[in-house]
Amino acid sequence: MRYLVLIISILFLCSCSKSYTIKLEDYNYLEEDSLRFIRTNNETSILINKDSEYYLLLLNKPNINIDVDYLIKYKSTNNKKIKSKEEYILKDNLVLDDVIFKLNDKIEIQLNNNNFCIYIKNINQDNFSTCDFIYLYNPDYNFYITLNNNIKVLFYNSYNRFNYKFMEHLAFVWIDTYIISPTDYTTVTISNDSFTIKQDKIRGKTIHKK
Repeated sequence: MRYLVLIISILFLCSCSKSYTIKLEDYNYLEEDSLRFIRTNNETSILINKDSEYYLLLLNKPNINIDVDYLIKYKSTNNKKIKSKEEYILKDNLVLDDVIFKLNDKIEIQLNNNNFCIYIKNINQDNFSTCDFIYLYNPDYNFYITLNNNIKVLFYNSYNRFNYKFMEHLAFVWIDTYIISPTDYTTVTISNDSFTIKQDKIRGKTIHKK
């Protein structure tokens, strides 16, 4: 009888452990005044928290299931996974409370007096002199942009390959670089005169929002 009770107890504990693993959630809340890269399935979205309002910029297809206050799309795509209070297609300048989005020869996000720029291959005019941060969304092997020492950080996707000309140019400027990977969440927290960058491994289902 004792052995029977012991076996049942072990099976119960195993069952609970398995259930916990399936429901594991990585809360990893996005702090205020922060911008987070979400990279999955070769797609990138950028989630922003400003004064507890959430903005999601879709660069192509949706790759996250989340409710936000503002959904901003670079392209017109089906976004059944995402619920938002307001939805926009980015065409030129878009002012949403204290966050400004611009579309010209690149995408710009202005947050806390910092200019976050996104390189887009088909609209690029090599005009990044006023950028504080640059994200290379979809460069090909032959791409080239002009960098300067006023740029704080350059972000690029894992497995991007750069040509020798750009690598040589990058070696002569003082810029930090970070890789955007589908196994991590890269978060940039920006104040007016400083910033921090964190890269956290993805564990289970991330909540993002408090």
